[in-house]
Amino acid sequence: MTFKKSVKTQIEKAEHEIDDCTEAKEVLDNAIKCGFLFDKHSLICQEWIKEYNHRMEYLKNFLEGARNG
Repeated sequence: MTFKKSVKTQIEKAEHEIDDCTEAKEVLDNAIKCGFLFDKHSLICQEWIKEYNHRMEYLKNFLEGARNG
């Protein structure tokens, strides 16, 4: 028998993942700002930052719905 995760557990997991995404973005942003990366690697990091932004937006929307619904 499988059990669905409680809304509280899902909210906690989403909040933790947002924190992880924020930290990852900060690390990538700092690496870009330092200027020691090759340009092509800097561009790759910028793409990763976009992915983290998209994921954070998705999670924030989920949290809004979970808290209001």
